Amino acid sequence: MAKQKLPRGATGEEVHRASTWSGRHPRLSRILLLVVSSLLIAALLVEWSPLAGTRGLTVGKPAPSDIRATSKISVTDEELTLAKRREARDTEPDVFVYDALVLRSIEERVTEAFEAVRSKMASTQEPGDLQLAREAFEEDLGVPVDDIHLSSIESGGFSAQLERDVLGLLRAVMAGPVSQQPLDQRRDFVLIRVEGSSRIEEAIPDPSIVRPVAEVRKALQQIASQDLSGRSAYLRDAAAHLAASLCEVNFRLDASETAVRAEQAAAAVQPVTTAYERGEVIVRSGERVTPWTLRVLEQMNEEAVAYSPLTHWLSLGLLIGCFLAFIERFGVRFISKFRARFNDLLAMAALLLVVTSMAALLSGLGAALNDGSATVPINAYLYLVPVAVGGIITRTLMNAETTLLWALAASVLCAAVSGGDAMLWVYYLGSTLAAAGALGKSSERSRLVRAGIIAALANVGLVLVINLAQATAFLADPIGGGTIADSLFHVLFALCGGLLSGVLAVGLVPVFEALGFLTDSRLLELGSLNHPLIREMVVKAPGTYHHSMVVGSLAEQGAEAIQANSLLVRVAAPFHDIGKMLKPQYFIENQRGEENPHDRLTPSMSALVIVNHVKEGIELGRSYNLPEPIIDMIPQHHGTSLVGFFYSKAVELADADKEEVDDSAYRYPGPKPQTKEGAVMMIADGVEAATRSLKTHSEGAIRNRVQAIINRIVQDGQLEESPLTLKDLHTVSETFVRVLLGIYHHRIEYPEMATAGAGKGGRKSQPGATSSITIGLPSRTPNPDDPHPLDQHGQWSGGNTGEQRVGEDGGGRTSQ
Repeated sequence: MAKQKLPRGATGEEVHRASTWSGRHPRLSRILLLVVSSLLIAALLVEWSPLAGTRGLTVGKPAPSDIRATSKISVTDEELTLAKRREARDTEPDVFVYDALVLRSIEERVTEAFEAVRSKMASTQEPGDLQLAREAFEEDLGVPVDDIHLSSIESGGFSAQLERDVLGLLRAVMAGPVSQQPLDQRRDFVLIRVEGSSRIEEAIPDPSIVRPVAEVRKALQQIASQDLSGRSAYLRDAAAHLAASLCEVNFRLDASETAVRAEQAAAAVQPVTTAYERGEVIVRSGERVTPWTLRVLEQMNEEAVAYSPLTHWLSLGLLIGCFLAFIERFGVRFISKFRARFNDLLAMAALLLVVTSMAALLSGLGAALNDGSATVPINAYLYLVPVAVGGIITRTLMNAETTLLWALAASVLCAAVSGGDAMLWVYYLGSTLAAAGALGKSSERSRLVRAGIIAALANVGLVLVINLAQATAFLADPIGGGTIADSLFHVLFALCGGLLSGVLAVGLVPVFEALGFLTDSRLLELGSLNHPLIREMVVKAPGTYHHSMVVGSLAEQGAEAIQANSLLVRVAAPFHDIGKMLKPQYFIENQRGEENPHDRLTPSMSALVIVNHVKEGIELGRSYNLPEPIIDMIPQHHGTSLVGFFYSKAVELADADKEEVDDSAYRYPGPKPQTKEGAVMMIADGVEAATRSLKTHSEGAIRNRVQAIINRIVQDGQLEESPLTLKDLHTVSETFVRVLLGIYHHRIEYPEMATAGAGKGGRKSQPGATSSITIGLPSRTPNPDDPHPLDQHGQWSGGNTGEQRVGEDGGGRTSQ
């Protein structure tokens, strides 16, 4: 594969990314990371073996182990459901129809019969015609009449009075419902009044109003004897007999309607079910399987057979992937400090997997230990999940804004894996943010433990508030409430969850540091000045070393003043010019008055040597595994600025008739500062070099020089890509002036010290009169040249004493 061509001014991080597969394929690597992370988290939510431990069980066979519900199921009790439906069918009220038109129909027949027979009797006197009239009377009435009562009626001449008496008796007994059989007083019934096409359902307050037809007929004799007491006995009996013969049933059972309503009532009965929560024990180890237990297991297995773990896994992975992609896009679009570097995304994904895996583990452990008699409530294990460890590590490796997004994603996913609800999500989110906010600016590793303690206290407070909310809620919540003992367990487990987060953070942060992440602790280790590169710089380029130390002091104070990462600037300062160690004599701070090698070079070659120290510094830093943020300071502290001295020299030597000198050959490769820290480093580097050459270091001279350097950098466009504001520039300039005044403070002139013996004619030491440093030694100090410094008693012999002279050549020669 061809090596990726980088643009001029590529950062050290870009160069490093170009050397890795993820750097050469950034989009593909991010997609792969998203897919893998989403699928791994989704795998924690899937039930992969729903049939485990349930095969081969029969009624009466002991269970080989505890069998728990693999998901929330509701099992229908068929026998109990059928019994309840049968009960509903049997207790459904019977439907009776009360036909109010039956009486009217009988009245019409009676009236027609009497009128017809009277009419015939008036028109004929022949015996045969009379017999025909009697037969027609019976036919019109629709009921047979015995000869005795018919003769009585005939003797009365089928009078209108008799007609009225019969109708009166009928109205007296058929004004209400008349049934064929007596009603069962133990059953409810419904009455439907029918009048032609009209059907009106009525309630019957007293079932006794429904009278059997046999009872009604018997009652006619008593009613006739009371109401028709003024009639002759034979006519009274004839009227009662005729009315009894005409009585009909007007209240009958509607069998079809009753059956329909009974079936509707049975269908309305809901199936009788027993619910089992996920993880609830169905049958314990050693217990014999009952028919009901077997029914539960069969239904669970039926659902398990229909359930596809692979399809569920892929769908959940897609959902989680969309959720994480939305969060990442939001951070890139709207949060300036969110860095979508592959390594950062990889670290956040790894932390998500860690905390969600622990949430699944503790949730499963709680379900496994929940046997109904357990002392610890199952929801207490959910408070033990150390979600806050991810917030601590993310805040340590990155920044607060990124931690907020990570905490949002982690709390949602952990709550989902744990099977909790919105309150559990609030608990995880609050715990994570409290731990991340407790880190502060301290760079000691003890701050990780302190963050865990703060998380533990926050957890306790959140649990107490959740329990209080559940205690006052109308409906109980799955993760809250319970007894006082349950609340105590909640508090204990929440406290342990926070402390566990701090302990895990202490153990995991060095792992991420070993993978290349830069933390404050790692910066402190690099800032000890004991690094091999720094020790080598002291020997090979002492002037550059001194320059770097002063730049570090300036940059640290400037970064601190504008709330930038002052520790990063201070640690990076000694390394920003390490490329000068390879050719130290070409840089003026390392020249000791000897011949300047640039005198033999053309301006373009000199500029090339000067500019090349940036590239060599990057390569040197990478060979010593310096962190990328420190390596990035090497090119960014120069940006694309101009090597002004040699460019001016080239312009002076150029032929006026030829083209102008191209300044691009005299500029550093860049890039320009990308961060506040890089911009402060650039300004500090320029200010230190410029103020060192001042003849006088008064406040006015220093302030003018600092202002001139900053104006030149701004006008050259070197700060265009950095987030520095004008207010930041003003703050940095004032800070630099204050620090430089402290560095170049005034000193008094010390009087010249006379040499030993000057009062007795000895000469005074004159400036420049000697080329060696004279060191006065105590009188008891032995002479290094004396081969016998000790006497026979092991004491100093008090031999030759004098002055040791250390020559400028450092040879260590001595003279007496």
